[in-house]
Amino acid sequence: MMRRARAGRIFGATIVAGIAALSAAARAETPPGACHGEAAVCRTLWQGEAELASMLVSGDVRIVERLFAEDAVWSLANGERWSKRQAIAALRNAPRMTRSQLLRADVHQHGTVAIVVWAEQWHDPATNREAQSFGTDTWLRRQGRWQIIASQEARLPPPVAAR
Repeated sequence: MMRRARAGRIFGATIVAGIAALSAAARAETPPGACHGEAAVCRTLWQGEAELASMLVSGDVRIVERLFAEDAVWSLANGERWSKRQAIAALRNAPRMTRSQLLRADVHQHGTVAIVVWAEQWHDPATNREAQSFGTDTWLRRQGRWQIIASQEARLPPPVAAR
């Protein structure tokens, strides 16, 4: 009898764990924004945008090396413009955020060009504040590979109560 009860608990725990895993997988596949184009393209670009947001925590510049074209231009919220090389050099020494999340990424595909309008949020340990930025990335498909050729970002001001 004891064995049967233990087996029942193990089976029940396995079912609960399986349901939780499926639920997490379903949430992970939920699109982070609108898709105005081919579903496969939207998934690819959503994944790329999520990786870029995660880079604020990891500091992994290989993400920029892979996703930005060699001739890409990155326009920052402060008015600076970086080439891909400048971006990689700056990001290697940039302070890390403790949390970062892609909030939304709307994909607008036009053949081999796609515009992604995105928003992300992160926690800055230096100020102990949440911050948000939004922007537009222009992706181009060259030789079967999607890469960013232009990125423009803007920072949202902190809420009035946080100032």
